[in-house]
Amino acid sequence: SFPGRRNKGCAPPRKAMGGSPCKCCSSEDGEEGSLRPEDQVEHYFGLAASCRDKALVAMQMRIVYGSRGNLDPRRAVPLVAKTSPYVKGLQIYVPARQNTSMSETRAISLGQQLGLTPLDKKPTADASIALAELMNLPTGRLEGRPLIIGTVRMGFGHHRLAYSVVTWALEMGAQPFLVDVLAVDCPEAEKATQVGKAYSALSGVSSSFGGIIEAAWKRMLEHSDINALRFSCRLSEELMPLMQGLPKDHPVIATHPWIGHIAVACGFETVINLVMDNHPNYASLVPGALNLLPSPSYYSKLLTMNVPASHLKFAGHWVSRDIAMFAERDAEARIQRCLKKRPMRFLIALPDDSQQSYLREFILGMRPLLQSARVRVFINTGDCKSLSVGLTAWLEQEGMAHVLRRSNEELEEFVVTHNLQATQGDPPVTVFNFDSHFIAVRATDLLIRCVDLLATRPSELAFFPVPKLLLRHGGSHESSSALRSAELGDSTVECKEASAAVEHMNLLAEERSPLLLQMNRSIIQNVQAHVYDGSRIAVETAIASGNGKGRS
Repeated sequence: SFPGRRNKGCAPPRKAMGGSPCKCCSSEDGEEGSLRPEDQVEHYFGLAASCRDKALVAMQMRIVYGSRGNLDPRRAVPLVAKTSPYVKGLQIYVPARQNTSMSETRAISLGQQLGLTPLDKKPTADASIALAELMNLPTGRLEGRPLIIGTVRMGFGHHRLAYSVVTWALEMGAQPFLVDVLAVDCPEAEKATQVGKAYSALSGVSSSFGGIIEAAWKRMLEHSDINALRFSCRLSEELMPLMQGLPKDHPVIATHPWIGHIAVACGFETVINLVMDNHPNYASLVPGALNLLPSPSYYSKLLTMNVPASHLKFAGHWVSRDIAMFAERDAEARIQRCLKKRPMRFLIALPDDSQQSYLREFILGMRPLLQSARVRVFINTGDCKSLSVGLTAWLEQEGMAHVLRRSNEELEEFVVTHNLQATQGDPPVTVFNFDSHFIAVRATDLLIRCVDLLATRPSELAFFPVPKLLLRHGGSHESSSALRSAELGDSTVECKEASAAVEHMNLLAEERSPLLLQMNRSIIQNVQAHVYDGSRIAVETAIASGNGKGRS
């Protein structure tokens, strides 16, 4: 059942600023009301913040977010739903330009980030008929239960979770509405973007330099106490205008805790928070929402942290519809490719250019495998232009044959011609790079079903049902995800040095590799245990909330 009922004896909660009373926070006797974000943590854990706690949170807000100025936190930034040209059936909330001062250039930029504005201005929705048939996508606007899927652009991870939910919503006949709050043209979004950029920059620096810098960043992440949650709740009160104008009776599935906090503060009736990674911490939680978890160990650890069991539910890994639904069949196809000694297709997915030296050392270590045609490498550099430019220039310098693919049409044609049964020939290295952030995220999901092996940091992709070679982590919290994946048997251990990655690659690239065969067999067992069904369960839970189920 949905959480949110306050305990008898608690002081009556106050209404969320600017929002309708939250039904998930109603009292047992039917009294309406909801808690302000700053009060959520106290209500959630049954403890009061000390003067020191309040001072620390206030100082963080002043340093990180700054002053509100003359902005009215009760206003609503106008958003309108537009049809995505890349995923049939998906609606995307974008700023209503006629009601804002957004320039034409800014509008086009936002559209490209969200996958709404193709650079060539042509309709490119699933340009390949074969791809549309492969994915079995709907052909028009859906009439099912509307779901708001909220995300925050911080790297690829949160968008990938959102995309996974979108695919399952379409599969179940629901109508998904995607909103990226950082793509909204307003001062609150600009400030939140700076917070996200600071986090990404610090993660990149710590990963690149290691040593004392990484140790300090790791300590800050791993020892984030309950004040980190208080800060997120307080921040959400400032960001309420980003979602204030959306329908409060639509269930919200949050793929970043900020979305969950904002939705609870605005008074949405049903809020579901998808918790990322495998490192239990307070900052990943959303009081007042149902927090769905990717692993049983995460669930048990949160219980020891005094999180109410009624607010938690183990769901499984967050995986998009096609990859999860066909995981067993794809694993069997990979086994056959391995037994038939087919050249290995190897996908490297990179979110940014923070580990270029590691990547280059790794590729150089694979040179013999590339020269012998035993391995063919596909590298998705996402929408990071600097990484693509630097990588292709370096490949040219090293004399490695390669090809660069940059359009959605090229991606879809490639996917169709490179299914696991095909024997398409390729140059040693194929590099993908895109202008649209949405296409960049989606590309990895599409390419996964074409390859024998995925190399990735132990990020959200560590939870996907594909054999994996885990590269060095970005943030230290990702190491816990590496342990989860390795114990499930579908990946290597984390390779913190490029030399370790090359060593594991040589084992995986062997003809009839025992390690590769074992990973695929583990995936088949995990599928039968419903390990990869988390995103499906999230959508089922949201849909059920509209039928009188799952709500207090």
